[in-house]
Amino acid sequence: METNSIRRGSAHILVALLCSVAPLQAQPEAGPERALGAVRVRQAVEGIGAGRVTDSASGQPLAGAQVAVVGTASVALTAADGSYRIAGVPAGTQRVRVTRVGYAPRLQSLVVTSGQTATLNFTLSLQAVAVEGVVAVGYGTQEKRDVTGSIASVREAEIKQIPTPNAIDAIKGRVPGVDIVASGYDPGAGVRVRIRGTRSINAGNDPLYVVDGIPLAGGIQDFNPANVQSIEVLKDASATAVYGARGANGVVLITTGQGRRGATRISYETYAGVQNIINKIPMMNAEEFAEYKREAHRAAGRYRSDQDLFFPVELESLQLGRSTDWQDLILRTGLQQNHQIEASGGDEQTRFSVSANYFDQTGVTRGQDFARRSGGFSLDHLVGQLRFGISATASRSTQNLGRGDGLWAEALQQNPLGVPYDEEGRIQFLPTPDGLRSNPLSDGENWRNEVVRTRVFGSLFSELQLAEGLAWRVNFGPDLIFREQGEFRGSETNVRRLSPADAGRSDESVLAYTLDNILTLNRELGADHDVDATLLYSIQQEHERRQNASVSELPYEHQLFHNLGTAGVIRGVGSRLQEWSLQSYMARLNYGFRDRYLLTLTGRVDGSSRLADGSKYAFFPSVGLAWRLGDEPFLAKSGIFSELKLRASYGRTGNTSIAPYQTQGSLRRTAYLLGDRGAYGYGPNELENPALEWEKTAQFDVGVDFGVLANRISGTVDFYRADTRDLLLERQLPTALGFNSILENVGHTRNTGLELSLSTVNLEDWHGLEWTTDLSWSTNRNEIVSLYGGRQDDVGNRWFIGQPIQVYYDYEFGGIWQLHQAAEAAKYRQKPGEIRVVDQNADGKISDLDRVILGTSYPDWTGSLSSRLAWKSLDLSVLAIARSGATIRDEFGDGYNGLFGRYNNLRVDYWTPTNPSNTMPRAIGGDPAGNNRFSDRWVEDSDFFRLKTLQLGFTLPDNILGTRATGSRI
Repeated sequence: METNSIRRGSAHILVALLCSVAPLQAQPEAGPERALGAVRVRQAVEGIGAGRVTDSASGQPLAGAQVAVVGTASVALTAADGSYRIAGVPAGTQRVRVTRVGYAPRLQSLVVTSGQTATLNFTLSLQAVAVEGVVAVGYGTQEKRDVTGSIASVREAEIKQIPTPNAIDAIKGRVPGVDIVASGYDPGAGVRVRIRGTRSINAGNDPLYVVDGIPLAGGIQDFNPANVQSIEVLKDASATAVYGARGANGVVLITTGQGRRGATRISYETYAGVQNIINKIPMMNAEEFAEYKREAHRAAGRYRSDQDLFFPVELESLQLGRSTDWQDLILRTGLQQNHQIEASGGDEQTRFSVSANYFDQTGVTRGQDFARRSGGFSLDHLVGQLRFGISATASRSTQNLGRGDGLWAEALQQNPLGVPYDEEGRIQFLPTPDGLRSNPLSDGENWRNEVVRTRVFGSLFSELQLAEGLAWRVNFGPDLIFREQGEFRGSETNVRRLSPADAGRSDESVLAYTLDNILTLNRELGADHDVDATLLYSIQQEHERRQNASVSELPYEHQLFHNLGTAGVIRGVGSRLQEWSLQSYMARLNYGFRDRYLLTLTGRVDGSSRLADGSKYAFFPSVGLAWRLGDEPFLAKSGIFSELKLRASYGRTGNTSIAPYQTQGSLRRTAYLLGDRGAYGYGPNELENPALEWEKTAQFDVGVDFGVLANRISGTVDFYRADTRDLLLERQLPTALGFNSILENVGHTRNTGLELSLSTVNLEDWHGLEWTTDLSWSTNRNEIVSLYGGRQDDVGNRWFIGQPIQVYYDYEFGGIWQLHQAAEAAKYRQKPGEIRVVDQNADGKISDLDRVILGTSYPDWTGSLSSRLAWKSLDLSVLAIARSGATIRDEFGDGYNGLFGRYNNLRVDYWTPTNPSNTMPRAIGGDPAGNNRFSDRWVEDSDFFRLKTLQLGFTLPDNILGTRATGSRI
């Protein structure tokens, strides 16, 4: 096996160097030329600044804070008691800035008189990402008012409102431009996230997930939502360009819970609930099924009597009036519970947090459940100017899938005249003599599909303050994933049908790590200029192994999939090793002039081992501009706007989400006859493409952030256009060449959209009542601009120029042929009672030329409305979400509406000579070809407006739980 890689660099040397740096020690005061614990300042003494720096929450002194006079070389560090002293401060009004790791910076004015001492005290607040006004921006945080890109933030309280095992599902509907849909309906199933539409046809469209600064190797489903402090979504190029090649589809930044300063605080949170389906699928009952079966055989000319048509058990059920609802038998009440315990605390030097969580969900379908146990730990410690820490999570989940959706297929198509249990109450494998339909209860008991995931994820950092506003940080993030899946299918399952049981097992391990070296500079240059610069060198690697085996003819079934070696037949074995690496350099400059005019410049170079030599590296730049128009004197005096900022950005990001080794080509094993014996050989499988390069997305964004009436009404509006070129796409080749396709950079797609978010404070302490509302709305237009270098449609793949990437393309339903239309139907070789489709070109025949675009899976718009009412200790919150304009394929109409008289069918108004339905065809046995022609009859609108959560809470008074309690909700 060959692997392709890139140079790893020598970043590990920087880690060793950083760990060897001795902590800085405070120096004793030695005359007016030296400040307490600070560097030497000039000899000419004009004035002295002094004071103390304390924690705003605890009132405790803060050591190691930097106190600097803006625009001068005067700087000092606070001592153990929080005091500082700066000599040589120029006379006049000066601005003094205080910074400390983990705290929000403070800037105050100080009047200094020559030869005298001016006192100025500071209180600093802990800078957590979740606090108002501070957001994560990638490799750091930034004041929200200084951000030039499009970033949305969801707070911890909003995440915890949704009882879900997936943190991303908790932000569904809350962020405009982010479309989140379930990837499955089993307990523990993940979600599919699209930020500002779908860009790529073949490569990945999932966003990059970054937890505590470390990009993830896998999905987010292993992380406990109760331990998430905030989620930021980076949407435009100015915000995502810091992640370069991996930022084309947007970035989701997740910050987990960190320790808090103060006395140790122990908390316990729990909830439990039940789940039931809202509606069952409307299938025929026994009497309806019997009549439908008779009609299907009448139409086929085969019905003589019930005795000839029905099995004895069916006749018995008809005589007894017995009808089996198979849905009821596989359904149950689902249960969900969650338990979270956490302890956190610390002082000015050390903070810690430790948590444990247990989540359990029993599915509404028998045989399906999900359980996850997880724990988290964080610790950070300050020694002089060196801060280091660790944040780690570990989880182990077990997901039982059973037969999955196949169990529903079995139940819905099962004969309602069949009997599920025998006289002794045991499950009957065959409810009727029809051997193709078995008892779904038997599948539920004898079909096991278990997935066990174990994950350990960590983020280790050390940060050294080199000088005023200058810091060097090293991040190291290991990510280990172990996945085990075993599937067992007993002899009494529909797929085995009383033949010996079979089983299979696969084991997968992913070992990944990220190593970042980050240098940041934050300075104020004089009274008008602010500079925030970031330099990054980063490497990422991922190593994946997979082994699998499948067997049949197991001697005994209770072993399930745990002892495959006893099987009589080894059906197949396989293994895989896959590696890739990424090397990156990044520079970002944030510049502010007069605190009103903002500029962000970002450039990142990424090199990916997945691409061919000569095409591995690419440069991804971006620029962002913002104008705080509301701070201009002429507008600030009007008092209309409490905030008004105009933003614009443009940049380019990349996408390398293709499997490793696709540039190298591959071989496939072939079987042939050598004399009178079989032999194996190898032949070409995929063509090599040494010119394969990055898929690139260029995005333009313009937006406005506003607030009026002292921010009683606030919001954002964004318009964007994103063009993705050099699509990683399979170009079709003539089969005479021996290959069907080759992966190339061809094609161009475009996403255009508008986003709106609006927050209002409707009532603010009106007789103790508070009422707030949040509204989000977004629209996105996705289209293919070109394919294979031109503007010709690819009908075979349903790709059309000017249309969305995914469309439904087939016939238009024109009704049902009626008796008086028999002659016209005959022209199309059809009969009354069959489906009529529209002859689009009126050529007297139905062909592929009559197919049209029926709809798309992408919505025209999505939105949400959330509102919160609070009065004294009571609070009520509600979240409603909406999605409009998308269409879906009706799988029930296609798979459970054949009307050919053998299996159960949807309860529909089907056509008969005496019931001339114009919506559903005839029932006919043996030849249902005229019934199943695909058309827009099987495509339905997926519009909905749904109440997602309704939560009523009560906060217990502090005195009930003790004087040190901080309040508790139930």
